[in-house]
Amino acid sequence: MPDPVENGAFIPTLDRQGAIWLYVDQVSESYLDFVKETRGVMLEIAAGYGHLVILALEAGAAKVFANELDPGQLAIVQSRVPAEYSSQLVCCLGAFPEQTLFPDGSFDGIYNARLFHFFTGDRIRNSLAATYRWLKPGGRIFLVNDAIYRTIFKSLIPVYEKQIAAGAEWPGFIADVRSCIPESLHPATFPATMNFMDPVVFTRELENAGFQVLTAGFYPYTGSFALGRLDGREIAGAIGVKK
Repeated sequence: MPDPVENGAFIPTLDRQGAIWLYVDQVSESYLDFVKETRGVMLEIAAGYGHLVILALEAGAAKVFANELDPGQLAIVQSRVPAEYSSQLVCCLGAFPEQTLFPDGSFDGIYNARLFHFFTGDRIRNSLAATYRWLKPGGRIFLVNDAIYRTIFKSLIPVYEKQIAAGAEWPGFIADVRSCIPESLHPATFPATMNFMDPVVFTRELENAGFQVLTAGFYPYTGSFALGRLDGREIAGAIGVKK
């Protein structure tokens, strides 16, 4: 596993085309509280190096299904999980949602962090439809994504707000993200496009998929990566429940 960078804020992915953030935000804390309450079966989509997988197992999850696109990262997740929880971990390799197939009603909770902002609108909708099927009635989905309100993306905020004013369906979709990334952070390791999330979009899409929205909002990032902070709206998060 690569070493953490930016004062321990995140760990580069194995392909060096992204990063696994280590900051535990308020929605992620709510997920872990839900695990403690239910002690149920959980799915983490895009599990990275297993940071939240391990915390969920320690919180009392009966099982955690860990999904990853990269087999190397999934192997690291498996190697990092303490032996006492090894029988409660199920590794699931494949692209979400196209290659991840589960029976309907399989999970009490689904956690997905920092993935939707790399997806097109259609792929987000397909993803939410799939997770709705996979959850048990009363099951919850926990979503965490980048909002545009970060210092590193500050020059893109006027574009986003102009698209909101114009009534764009996906106002956070920005076609040239790399233009605002400083050379010290290697722009080529960032995606060319991002679909920054916000509470309005989260609420609309969760409700369209059939979920009741328990919360949707902007949340602060107070971690150690200075360019990741701005004004307390750095993270867009939401929690939905299957009716």
